[in-house]
Parts: sequence; structure tokens; C-alpha cells
Amino acid sequence: MRKKAKQKLLNGFMAALVVLSSTLTPIVVNAAPTSVPNTFTRVGGVDQYATAALMAQKGWTGTTDNVVLSAGMNYSLVDALAAGPLAAKLKAPILLTDGGEHLNSYAKAELQRLKPKTVYITSGTAVIKPSAIDEIKALGITPVQLGGYDQYETSVNIAHELTKQGATISRVILAAGWLSPADALSIAPIAAAQGIPILTTPQGQLPASVKAYLASVQAKVTDSYVVGGTAVVSDAVKAQLPGTVSRYSGLTKYDTNVQILKGLAQEYKTDKVYVANGETLVDALAGVPLAAANGAPVVLVNQQLEQATKDFVKLSMPTADIVALGGEAVVPSAALNALNSVVAYGTDNTTVGSTDATTPVELTDNVQITGNNVTLTNAKADYSVFVKGDNITLSKLNVKGTVFVDPGDTGSATLDGVTAANIVILSGGKDSIHLKNTTADVLKVDSSSEVRVESTGTTAIANTLVRSSVILDVIGGSVGGVTIMSTPGNSPLIELRGTFTQPVVIDNEEAQLHLSSTAVLKNLITNVKAALLIDLGAKVSNFDNRGNKVVITGSGAKAIPVSSPIASTSGGSTGTSPVEDPTTPTTPTTPTVPTSVTLSNLRVITDPANSLGPYKNGAEINLSGLDEKVNVLGFAVTADQDCILQITVLGNAQNISLTAGQEQVITIGDLGNSISTTVDMGDLRFAYGTTKTLQGKLLIDGKSVGTLKVNLILK
Repeated sequence: MRKKAKQKLLNGFMAALVVLSSTLTPIVVNAAPTSVPNTFTRVGGVDQYATAALMAQKGWTGTTDNVVLSAGMNYSLVDALAAGPLAAKLKAPILLTDGGEHLNSYAKAELQRLKPKTVYITSGTAVIKPSAIDEIKALGITPVQLGGYDQYETSVNIAHELTKQGATISRVILAAGWLSPADALSIAPIAAAQGIPILTTPQGQLPASVKAYLASVQAKVTDSYVVGGTAVVSDAVKAQLPGTVSRYSGLTKYDTNVQILKGLAQEYKTDKVYVANGETLVDALAGVPLAAANGAPVVLVNQQLEQATKDFVKLSMPTADIVALGGEAVVPSAALNALNSVVAYGTDNTTVGSTDATTPVELTDNVQITGNNVTLTNAKADYSVFVKGDNITLSKLNVKGTVFVDPGDTGSATLDGVTAANIVILSGGKDSIHLKNTTADVLKVDSSSEVRVESTGTTAIANTLVRSSVILDVIGGSVGGVTIMSTPGNSPLIELRGTFTQPVVIDNEEAQLHLSSTAVLKNLITNVKAALLIDLGAKVSNFDNRGNKVVITGSGAKAIPVSSPIASTSGGSTGTSPVEDPTTPTTPTTPTVPTSVTLSNLRVITDPANSLGPYKNGAEINLSGLDEKVNVLGFAVTADQDCILQITVLGNAQNISLTAGQEQVITIGDLGNSISTTVDMGDLRFAYGTTKTLQGKLLIDGKSVGTLKVNLILK
């Protein structure tokens, strides 16, 4: 898939490279290359109802258990935006209907195709008529009505349903519900991806329903976010929110959109961007769960692109994968071209830049390197640089924006003497990304592969955010404080090598942290339950589990001071202890390590659901009676001990934490990024024939304590 995408990209630049060929000589002095437009995808129908249906078709190719149904009229949009987090939690599309006596034809056709069991309705019967709800019932679908007395109560009802569906509420968002909901739209995909409820309010007084809800969750809420300025949400209302309260606002809706995306940059991924119209909003509304499913932001544009929006996108966001939500009339191609135009270097085995380090080449547009074995040296980039080719070297390069490193799952790149605001790793091989004498405010790892990032020389990174599997190897320099971020459905394995003088913080309970024998940590903090694998020789001075359960395994488990609480250096603690030298080993009690693990209650999960199982580990599971179109979503298993399941599918090695006595659902998406999140029986039979065996190892203390074996009879 990646090779095809790269070839398509190369083909798209062919004409431009003819023009640029004269500037791609081995050494270029003060080159003035030509900008060329990148490609983008558009999802747009004849109206908002058709567009919502198209988005459902794009994101949900098969059937689904749940659908969210919202009114598509301008005056009711805020109800649907508040439903974004619920839709994401349910893994459901948002369909739109009008205020007529019958379901909109596009919505009804999608309900017939998707065959959901339940439809969650975000408006009251004054908006979505009882006769339309009767049509839903006639399709054999159960309606769940979340509409309240007013839009404020509706947002509370949706928040309660989010909790009912299993979300843990530790943050809340408050937006103005009494005017255009553009501010709510700006934060809705982030809220949806992170499971944060969106509550609405008038300007000057918190509604009673919202106040009561906040009181019910106050003890658990650590952070609250207000979107919009004091003209739409007053300081008096803001003062009533629990936890640490932040406000994101700008002079216009587009400025507010930028401020939200800047302020919450660590909450979304940076490999895809959705673009929507900030005036009509209806097309963007249905795109919220689609964007959330990809962990992507939504950027608002008008017919005339705001300069601040253009600068922000080109400085900090990927532009190779832009999705326009709506047709040409609402999201003009001219605006998209302005966002994703690039300077392309596509000739292999070339060096471009300046021969004189004191007179660097100034590149005034985004730079994209698609050739292999290309060196860009002695240059200044006014925006961002995209590394798409293999074995790329960036040398003596000053980048005002972001360096996006995406050389492919086996590719490599070297950044030597690079200064940038951000560095984002999107792919790479196991010994691939080399940061030498490089400086950046933020390093983000959102890789599609298990990549190794090496820091050497005088490299100075202020903060590192990790969302995917990675080896961070600090041979020299520093990668700053390391935060292992939460991404729903992702179970990354992060290995640390070298010295980390700033705190390492785990915020993703599905991640496993592996400390190699060379790892030296001054402060390790687990804000969630965590699994730690420690090699002999690793050293940790200060450990704070914040009261969370932490499973510690490995030959070096004594490196974690588990016998007494250790003070945290970043606020809050479970006790006090002297700060120890990172080179001095600790001597706590050695944890008891089980020698075997038993698995039970094996089930294959399908949509529609099947009645097979549960089975014992190793038994044959006969799926031959299932129809070709039945979706296989994954499998479930229960372990009697905390352990790590190590399983490889299509070359993707995954480490999945199993908690004793708790059923663990392992989805198709968990098994590797090279396959889709659902596979139907027809696909499995085509790929594997009559049988398929899934096998995995069970690990405790880095040692095998059992195996998983699932024998699937396909036909």
C-alpha cells in the first residue's frame, strides 16, 4: 500500500520535475524552485445529507451496530457536535436528517445499508419528528432518544450516555450553544478521539442541567476547556468549572480554530488533516467521527483562506493527506492548493542546497523530498519539510515549521545540524532515524512501524510525545521529557535506551514500557495502570505510580523502588524519599513472577454476532458456517495472570497487555497497521483458504510462560 501511494505521489510530480530539472543539479546556489500543488481527497455530496451518507460509506464499508442520527438544519447543529465523542466511543457514523415528517432519503438508505441495532438520536421530537422515529422502528432498529428540554440538557444527556458506554470522564469541554457552533466544531474531533464530553452553555449563566452534571463528575475531573472568548462564554461561567481551566479563543472563528489546534496539539495525530467550511458547518459535522477515528484535526476555511490558517497548517500539519469535507462550493480547491502546495525534489542520488553555509538557500514553500539518497544542505525553510524518500539527509537546515519524517517502514533519514519547531516521525525502519546535533521544541512519534530514533551529539529536544511503538536511544544529547500518549485502540511497545534526565510519563494504559540494560531514568511517573519490562542493568531513581496498579517484570525489576513510595517531581506524590543518583541501583523487594499462564474463554467476535464458543486455548473454532459478508472484528481471551501477549500478523509484531481475570478484546486493528480494522469472511477465505492458525507467545519477566493458539476452520 505504501509503495503504491509513493508511486502515485511520484507520478503526480512528474510534470513539475521537468520544470525543476535545471535546479536539481548536484550543487545548487540560491535555487528558486517552483511550487506545485499536492493532491487531496474530497468527500462531498449534493447537500449536507448526501455528504453525511458519503462519509458513512467511506468510514463504514460494512454493517455497524450503532448509528448516531442528528438534525442537519443550522439551528440544531450544536446537538450533533456534542454527540461527536459518543459517536467515536460507539465507533458509529453520524447521519443527518431534516425536520420533515419522514427520514431524509439519504439517511434512510444508509440505515438500510448499515443495518444498525441501535440509533442514538441527538434532538428532541420537536426537531426529529415522531413519524421519522417510527420509520426507524419499522426498520427493526431500536431508537435511543437523547434530546432534552433544550440544547444544554441534550449535551448533558449525551455526556451521561458516553459514561454509560464505558468512558471514564476526567476532562470536560464547555462551548457556547446559543450561536454558531464553529468553536465546538474546532474541538469536536479532539474531544471525540479522547472521549471528552462537550457541554453547552449560554454566555452569562451556567444552565442548571450542566451545573448538576459538573457537580456529579467534579471529583474526577482534572482539566476543563472553554472554547470561545468572554463574549460567548463569560469568565463567571468559566469560574464554575472543575479542575485546571483553560480557555481557547481568537478574534474570529478561524482564529479560534487555530488557537484550539495550537493549544491541544498533543491531543491529535499529525498524518492526516480534514478541512471544512467554517460558515456552513453541516458537512464538517458528519466528518467528526471520521476524523476522530484517524485521530486527526479539522481545519476551518472560508472562501478566502485566512493567512493565519494557511501559516498554521503549513508550519505544523501534514499536507500530503488532506480530506475536504464538502464539495467545491464550500471547500474551494484554491484554498486546498494554497494549503498543500510544495516544492518537490524527486531525483535520486542528488545534493541540493547552497555550497556556502553563510548564504543558505531560502525555500519559501513547503519542501517535499520524494527521491532516494537525497541530501538537502545549507538551506532555510519558511514552512515545513516532508521526507518521503529513503536514505535522506538534512544537513545544516533551519526549518521554521515541522520536519515530517516518513521514509517508509524500512526507510531511513538523518537530521544533522537541523533546527526546527517540531519533528514528527511517521515511519522508518528498526535502525532508521538519526538525530545528530539537532534542536527542536517537540519530537512526536506517530509511526506506522516499529522505528528506532537515535539521539547523538548535541541534540536538544525539549519534549518528546510518543503514540506508537518506538526505540528511543539516547547515545548523546537529550530528547527532553518523554510522555507516552493515549491513542484509543493502540498498544505500543516503547523501549528506552540511554540516559533520560527529564521525567518519563506514561499516560497510555495500553502501552508497555521496556527499559533496556542501558536505560537510566531520573523520574518515572505512571498516571494510569501500566506494564513495565525491566532489563538487568536499568536504573530508575524516582518512581511515582500515582496510586495506579503497575505490573513490573524482567530481570532488572529491582531497578524500580517498589518497596516504598517515591516522591514525584511534577506535582503530587505518594510519599517522600530522597532523590537518588541515577547511577546508584535500588534494592527493593523482588516481585514474585508467575511461571505459567492459562488462557480461557476464547471467542471470535463477528458482526453480526455469532454464537460460537467460548473455547479452550488450542481448540479448533469452526467458522465455515458463517456467511461471506460477516465481518470478523477480532477475538477475546482471558488470562489468569498479568502478562504480555506477543503476536505477529502479516509481519507486524504486537505486544498486548493481558490483565488477570479480565477479558481482553483484541481487534483486527490491534494485530497490525497493514490491515484494515475489519475483515469479512470472504477476505479471510480468499487470503488463507480452508484454515488459518494464529499463534502468540505469553511473556512474564521477558520469558515465555505459555502460548496462544487459535485454529480457525474457514471453509
